[in-house]
Amino acid sequence: MIRRPQRGSVLIVTLMLLLVVTALAITSVRDSALEYQAMARNLEQQRLLNAAEAGLREAERRIAKTAVPLRPCGAPPCLQGLATNHAVDFSLATAYPGTFGPAPTAASVRWYIRLIPDTSQQPVEAAYDKAARAFGTYYYEVNSQAFFTHLAPSNLNGSCALAVVCLRAVVARTYLEGQL
Repeated sequence: MIRRPQRGSVLIVTLMLLLVVTALAITSVRDSALEYQAMARNLEQQRLLNAAEAGLREAERRIAKTAVPLRPCGAPPCLQGLATNHAVDFSLATAYPGTFGPAPTAASVRWYIRLIPDTSQQPVEAAYDKAARAFGTYYYEVNSQAFFTHLAPSNLNGSCALAVVCLRAVVARTYLEGQL
């Protein structure tokens, strides 16, 4: 058998394979980082959704505990107006007392309640005395907003956008004549 020098061909093939394996490893690390970021975003959104849901449930619980129909604002729970449109206004909302997450990145939650007037009174200018009855079934619109203070825009009163989750529910509460 005659031995011939390889003249570096094995070295070149090995370096090419090493280059391909390195490129695959870098791509895998990049994909993992992107998946991690997407998972973190989904986790943050889920935390906001849970926090907003807690705000809704708190308002619903307070409505359920009332013995008389809610009146315009004083001490919570109270009405923040009439629900005659779909706009949100959290400027006078009640803050939820709980915390959601560690202190620097905790979600803040606030909620408010609006009275849904009878459908026959909605087209005209509704007033509390027209919409309110001594007893019967009242329909309340409950709005809740959860946001991360460090990520949210500066004016959140009418905002339901990036880093802010808003939820809305309708609650029917029947007051019996003997309860008043």
